Amino acid sequence: MNGDNFDQLTGAWNEHQMQAKVTEKLRAGGSLFLCDIDRFRRINDQLGHLEGDKCLKQVAQTLGFMIRNGDILGRIGGDEFVIFMPDCRDVQTAQKIGSRIEERFRTDKRKENRGISISVSVAAAVKERGDNYQTMLNRAMEELAGRKTEKDTLAVGQAEMPADNYRRDVKQIREELMEQIKKPGAYCQDYETFKCIYRFLERGLVRAGQKACAILLTLVDDRGKSISPSEKDILMERLGRDIHQTLRIGDVYTRYSSSQYLVLVIDTTEEIADMVADRVKDRFCERGGSENLLVHYCYALRPAKLLELAGEGS
Repeated sequence: MNGDNFDQLTGAWNEHQMQAKVTEKLRAGGSLFLCDIDRFRRINDQLGHLEGDKCLKQVAQTLGFMIRNGDILGRIGGDEFVIFMPDCRDVQTAQKIGSRIEERFRTDKRKENRGISISVSVAAAVKERGDNYQTMLNRAMEELAGRKTEKDTLAVGQAEMPADNYRRDVKQIREELMEQIKKPGAYCQDYETFKCIYRFLERGLVRAGQKACAILLTLVDDRGKSISPSEKDILMERLGRDIHQTLRIGDVYTRYSSSQYLVLVIDTTEEIADMVADRVKDRFCERGGSENLLVHYCYALRPAKLLELAGEGS
């Protein structure tokens, strides 16, 4: 399936696909339901936009549980969802279904709501002669606008002063991203993550002028050739521990191949990088390794360059 066809946050069909799919089935009749989250802005203001996103996902999930095979669910706006039910073809049935959806949210008290009372307003439009997707949606919007005005009038005086939702978002982001370092030592990552850090650092060199070096550490035998697999696995595991314990907390390393580690040392010249590699080698030898088993090569990172597009300026 094409990811461009879906709303990225909720997984429901996006507005364009919703219109296309309803149009395909509309000739035989059906009902369109417009579902709008009540006072959604207050959720964003009081609890932050991350909680607002969770609310949208929960609403989409609940609506998804309530529809049947053949029904279509889409998100067409910030807090607006549309359901098309081809088998619902009379006003009385459509009204019952709309009421059932509203009731479901009134009684759905999940723990993850964090005290949020989520409710929705639903308006239905049953297909009439000459209708298309847009005319049905317009009728549902007109009906919903009147119902929302009544609800908002009743809620006057109940609104709380908006909290600093941006500060709340930042606090949650900081808690999610902050690493809790349990012990000192270098930062071990898989190669793909290492590559992202490497390239990010290259970009930083353009502006900051900071220095950094990469070191390739390779295990070989006494003749400079590959070590037997059985011995290599044991030595590589030990070398990884030695790199972690020898390097600083801000340095990064990864296993590059079956017999190599790649290390990224920050704020370091090639001369100092050679000394860092020698410290790793010394520690490795202290723990029973031969000096000839470990070779290294280092080089300084260069600032990233913007490649000119072919034909640019011609």
